[in-house]
Amino acid sequence: MRLILIRGLPGSGKTTLGKKWAGKHCYAADDFFYLLGNGQYNFDPTRLPEAHEYCQTLVLRDMALEVPVISVANTFTQEWELQSYAIMCITQNYKLEIVDLYDAGLSDEQLADRNTHDVPIESIRRMRDRYERKLTSFDQLQKLKEEYGEDATAADIMS
Repeated sequence: MRLILIRGLPGSGKTTLGKKWAGKHCYAADDFFYLLGNGQYNFDPTRLPEAHEYCQTLVLRDMALEVPVISVANTFTQEWELQSYAIMCITQNYKLEIVDLYDAGLSDEQLADRNTHDVPIESIRRMRDRYERKLTSFDQLQKLKEEYGEDATAADIMS
């Protein structure tokens, strides 16, 4: 069982890829804003924490049902935004995969034209500026997995 976190700027193709891999088990914080708008996208920045909590709840539900492949398509511009999903993977025995699309080789103008939620170019530029390309703790975790094996527990590594 695996959870695929797909990160990237708006318009980079996160949702398209997530749906290709996980079908109806692809989630995003944006799903919450469709719920708010009764099927129409109704973004409210004051409710972003609720949107992320909603997304995490759906993922945890699917993990409890042992859905084999789940994906989350969010911008994840900073490393800390991935951490709650990493913890879920540990507690629910899921393999974590992170796919970084960043800007998919596109300019800010192209991303603004492509994204489906009308994210303005100024917002895309701000996201690009704060985007952490290097995920230090996740790189360290991957090295430990390579050294101790995919199924190693914390006890195995600490002994």
